[in-house]
Amino acid sequence: MNFTVKDVKMIKLDPVVQNDEKVAMLPSSIPGADVFLYRMEVGKKLSFQPKENTAFIFLTIEGDFTFSAGSENVSVEGRYVFIPGFDQTADFEAKSTTRFLAIEWQIPKDQTGQWKNTEHTFPYVQEYITSTQYRDKNKSDKTISREMVRQRIVPGFCMGSVESYGYDKVAQHPHPMLDQFFFSFPENKIDVLIEDFKVEMEGDTLLHIPLGSNHGVEVHEGNHMHYMWIDFFLGQDGLDRLDRSHKHTGQMRSFASETC
Repeated sequence: MNFTVKDVKMIKLDPVVQNDEKVAMLPSSIPGADVFLYRMEVGKKLSFQPKENTAFIFLTIEGDFTFSAGSENVSVEGRYVFIPGFDQTADFEAKSTTRFLAIEWQIPKDQTGQWKNTEHTFPYVQEYITSTQYRDKNKSDKTISREMVRQRIVPGFCMGSVESYGYDKVAQHPHPMLDQFFFSFPENKIDVLIEDFKVEMEGDTLLHIPLGSNHGVEVHEGNHMHYMWIDFFLGQDGLDRLDRSHKHTGQMRSFASETC
């Protein structure tokens, strides 16, 4: 298939002027996946009730807040991932202005039993900076890649990040078995390479990678590459692709410590 820039769906929000508590992000771009950006002011509370055969994945972008689900109640600040279990209510309360992505993923029909009878402990809580780091062949030795939600925790879903500084590049590659969003943290400023064209992607942007396209990323000197990849897949091919490509490093690198 020949892709053009018209095939690339993206939405950028300005956190300074965003007044809506909830914004739908690229609805209907990926079957079974709904993404929303929430903004909570100080003292605001939000509650998310369980939905049949649906996983909620929350990624906090900034803020000081409490999160509770099941027997877990944490008061934290900054970037975290939270995933309540299939029968758990998730509650947030903002102690400062807090923004987060909420992903609602309809569990594939043949994996609903796996979701309800999981061996994993929920709620799942993962601090961003302590996420397991991995390498794959498309990225340079300079790049720091993190797995925030490894495949098999939520059926048909995984999520991680890529961080580097210019100049650096993620080599172009296709994965027709993985349907993918990119979400950029506020500091991100990159070019997304798709086939033979480029799309500029700055902070607070959600972009859908056209399924099956040959895509990569380029960051120029003086700029920061820092984005999340959010993958949805059906069947064994997606699992096999992720198992082959993501190799844990056993390291815990950070650009802050390496540039001191």
